[in-house]
Amino acid sequence: MRDDSLRRHFAAMGARVKFRPMDEEAWWTTPAPDAYTIGIGTDARGRYFDIARGEETPELELLQVVPKERHLLLLARDGQRFLCGHDERDWFVAAVPERVSSVRDAKRSLMPKDVWERARRLPPRRVDNRKNPAFVRQGEWFFVPTDQEFPEEAIHRNEPLQRTAGSKPHICEELYREGGDLVYIVTGRVYTEAEYAERARKDPERFGRLRRHTRVRDPEVYVRGTVRHEDHATIRLNGWHRVYINAELSVELSTVSVGFLD
Repeated sequence: MRDDSLRRHFAAMGARVKFRPMDEEAWWTTPAPDAYTIGIGTDARGRYFDIARGEETPELELLQVVPKERHLLLLARDGQRFLCGHDERDWFVAAVPERVSSVRDAKRSLMPKDVWERARRLPPRRVDNRKNPAFVRQGEWFFVPTDQEFPEEAIHRNEPLQRTAGSKPHICEELYREGGDLVYIVTGRVYTEAEYAERARKDPERFGRLRRHTRVRDPEVYVRGTVRHEDHATIRLNGWHRVYINAELSVELSTVSVGFLD
């Protein structure tokens, strides 16, 4: 589909889109001729969809646009599908993990399996709500009610949830976690304990000066109370809720997801 046609479809849901050549500097190397990224940019007029492409990147195809819901679904020639839309306060792009052809099916495919097993019994319109009997959703996070209780001394206060090291954290008033792997985040890069020890051994002086903090990757997490995020309305969870993250791939193909961090 030609760029001018895609612009009209983005405009139908109230969005702007810009097309540009692949930025070599953003990849730290010469990009492949058919490489591309789809993300969100900001200019003087506000937020817009930013599509960067190599010299030989095929055109994107529109599978469906639903202007009333402010969502559309794109198909790239490599088979990857992207759900583009507006969620609460901002635009987003989600790489859809399944071969779907509609906006509704794309939304369903982004639900974690355990969440969908609960939600599938609801009327279709209620599944799209951010709060229903099956879950409460805030951005990419799903919170499913549970009857479990946890010892007071093991509860963390004002604890962050992050999809990747560079994403904006969701701050949870009360959080309990178990399992997962300890990782070190050094200047935005994630290291396992073994990788961190090896880097520190090879270059202790330089590596020791870099800013770092620790997180737990892919734990089982439960939260209670308020959950805050600057791009989403604050939610309040009465009682404990199991935390799940949506099933999207990477928001930009140049970014590698590391699971979720707590």
